[in-house]
Amino acid sequence: MNQLSRMWMMLLFTGVFSISFFNAQAQKISTSPSRLNYKVSPGGTQRGIITVANNSDIRQDFNVDFGDFDASRSGKSKFLEKGVLPRSCANWLSATPSLFTLDPGETQQVEVVMDVPQDSLAYMARWAVAYIRLAGERQAQQQGNDGLIVNLNQSYRFGVYIFQTPPSATYAKGEVTGFAQEDDMLVFSLKNTGETFLVCNSYLEFTNLQNGEMNRINSKQFTVLPASDRDVTFRVPSDLPAGKYSVLGVLDYGSRDEVEAAEIEITIPERSKQK
Repeated sequence: MNQLSRMWMMLLFTGVFSISFFNAQAQKISTSPSRLNYKVSPGGTQRGIITVANNSDIRQDFNVDFGDFDASRSGKSKFLEKGVLPRSCANWLSATPSLFTLDPGETQQVEVVMDVPQDSLAYMARWAVAYIRLAGERQAQQQGNDGLIVNLNQSYRFGVYIFQTPPSATYAKGEVTGFAQEDDMLVFSLKNTGETFLVCNSYLEFTNLQNGEMNRINSKQFTVLPASDRDVTFRVPSDLPAGKYSVLGVLDYGSRDEVEAAEIEITIPERSKQK
């Protein structure tokens, strides 16, 4: 490998190595709540509170900043730089204090202010994420197969999701866009076609076409961003007897008047008996 290639590899691998909620040190820091919901009219201001607790046995330095996030069809969050997404509200947010130190056992309330501008961009739902970071970075080194040593900055951050819905955005609508079987999985697809964030529940209802027996599987509650798609995956229960089934998939997105549904038929084959 030539020197130029080595330099590019150094640039590629130097950076934030770990964002972890599960590191032993990070487990001793807690933040609450996990999300802040704002309903601010254009030109208005609203405040929210995040509480940070240092449950470790050492003094910790923190800083607070903001970024964007998006969600995949499977519901996994993808974290991005501030202001990247068209629906970002990260630039409307500020935190007080944004830098602070906590001794063991101490807590700190952080005021998160949403200042919404007076313009047309403020009339749609937007979202962002607040990061509470352990300010001190730990340096680590990793050696590659070719002997190249790279420096890795290990830092830990905790995310609080932020949702801003202007009071004029009231239309809520979810639609089922697909329902299919993939081996022993059933994929229930939906889309948020409304103006607001949808907090959804869905379930599958299995009806045995031979004897009429019914079984239900419920999903966990989940949020779907406006104009976003989501796939909810269910595993066919292993204890269902072989046979033909009608499967009803139901989407409940909080409407008092309606739910969305789709139906398919599947066949569960005879399972081989284990000795």
